[in-house]
Amino acid sequence: MNKTIKITTALMLSIVIAVVTFVSVSVYLRDKYDEKLDNQNISYNNAIERLSRQYESLSVIGNALKILEEAKEKINDYYLFDIDDDAVKASLGQAIYDIIFTGTVEEKDIQTYLLDSYFNAIGDPFTMYHTPEEMAKFSDESAGKLYGIGIYVYLDPDTGYIYVNRVMPGSPAETAGIEAGDAITHIENTPVTAETYTQCISLVAGELDTTVKLNIIRDGEQLEISPLRGEVRARSVFTDYIGDYAWITIMEFSGLVSEDFIAAINEAEAKGVKGYIFDMRDNPGGDLNIICNILDKLLPEGPIVNVMDKNQNKIYSRSSDSAYINKPMTVLCNENTASAGELFTAALKDYQMATVIGVTTYGKGTMQTIISLSDGSGVRITEYYYNPPYSENYHLKGIEPDIIVEESEYYKNRPFLRGGEGDEPLQAAIAELDRLQNN
Repeated sequence: MNKTIKITTALMLSIVIAVVTFVSVSVYLRDKYDEKLDNQNISYNNAIERLSRQYESLSVIGNALKILEEAKEKINDYYLFDIDDDAVKASLGQAIYDIIFTGTVEEKDIQTYLLDSYFNAIGDPFTMYHTPEEMAKFSDESAGKLYGIGIYVYLDPDTGYIYVNRVMPGSPAETAGIEAGDAITHIENTPVTAETYTQCISLVAGELDTTVKLNIIRDGEQLEISPLRGEVRARSVFTDYIGDYAWITIMEFSGLVSEDFIAAINEAEAKGVKGYIFDMRDNPGGDLNIICNILDKLLPEGPIVNVMDKNQNKIYSRSSDSAYINKPMTVLCNENTASAGELFTAALKDYQMATVIGVTTYGKGTMQTIISLSDGSGVRITEYYYNPPYSENYHLKGIEPDIIVEESEYYKNRPFLRGGEGDEPLQAAIAELDRLQNN
């Protein structure tokens, strides 16, 4: 046996030994395995032989275990909360059993299955594993790049069609003539229904500079439009004017939102608006630096955020300068306003600069760090609390509005209809700005 073969054999045996050792981490599950293995007339002693038959290369499992250990090290270094070790062992034991013996996990899915089992056992919905593909997508999004046609859409519960809510300026969709209010009935000849919605959304993605065929209904007329897929300059800030007021909707705090928001404020100020409605409804949050840049534009001199560790030690803070916007303001929020969307809401409320209208927010007052692993995948880890300028952290509690106004179920299920007279929170915000103006 030559040297190369010896090294390879030793490596493969090391991987197998690591796997078998890993399977036995839980005494409880070991009994469960023995019973199932006896029923199949196999034992742990021939698990290696079974593994060798099932997979052409054991390096898949070895690599997955290596990445798992990297992820565990990051969790041990950074994770904010305590971990139930027994729950982790049980979940990983079950995952290893599924991978080795049940045949239900495809070889290409082994690493994701193993890592997801670990993070699911941790129990924090904001701490998770990301595949290399997801990490690459995050990198594009952070640079403000999207690959597609550039529309925001919702499922229309009345028709089952995809309803175009917003068209990004300068996007392939705008160039092709797609408009807000269009109802997409087919994508690449696939009918759009509630059941096929996710599939149809995925069909929009594809190779750059290729077309995607859309069948559309607009004002009762049937159209066929085929925009060219391309790089989209992501936009999440949209401004509408209601009389003397600027209604600024921020979809999320990512990409180039801070510069788009500042541009929106500068435009509104140049128009001489008398007040602002900031719409945080359904805003899931985003990047802390982006939200701080935005709040710095609005707030007077003082704190913006205080980042705290698990022992409530301040490790970082950010403050605004003396320049600020001195106009009446309102903030619209709902149960899906989360994270940075909540910080925006809480900060303006702390400075008594805005009236908050809507319902209690989601309640996520922690921040996450995304860390790359050696194979290009990554982990998102809850690392710190972030506190508003003066009020208490709202994690798991949410922010109570100053004026409670619930959206009707009809509008809640049809957010693309917001802006009309039936949009009760928006109408309440207009009334509040009128009151503040009169005072």
